[in-house]
Amino acid sequence: MIAVQALKERLVNNRLEVQLEEGYVNQLTFSFNGPATETELERLPKETPAAVRSWLGEQNGAKLFEDPEYGGAIELFSIDEILEHQKLWECPAPFFPVGAGRDGEWMVCEYINETENRMWIGEFLSFDEEDARLNRLPFNFSDWLDYVIVAQGASFWNWFRV
Repeated sequence: MIAVQALKERLVNNRLEVQLEEGYVNQLTFSFNGPATETELERLPKETPAAVRSWLGEQNGAKLFEDPEYGGAIELFSIDEILEHQKLWECPAPFFPVGAGRDGEWMVCEYINETENRMWIGEFLSFDEEDARLNRLPFNFSDWLDYVIVAQGASFWNWFRV
């Protein structure tokens, strides 16, 4: 994923100065796990989106845009955490937990087919039609991750919600 590699190249001691909403400027930290092994990747359900599988093959989890003083980060799960949260959040078969937001929002990727997926982000998702209307986003995992980096960790998906 090009955006992640470009981000890593900009980091100095795993830190980056970012400007978020309302002019908030701070040095935020980043931590990346090593790549998942082939054995670890085999533990994933067959409905795992290819983009998520690819990400895990590069980084088996990460914390992005973490405030070192106040905490809070965009956490992208490792394979162990994905499998744990799949049970904990009671995700039905086509839904795949990929992370948690600064305020504990669920970040879930919906498997549509081998090459298509869609992100859902919200609190305590129920995966029904009302939930889809409120929390299903119009982009896939790869685009979402790219946009998170461009938005410097801001919850850009909330900017246009009514």
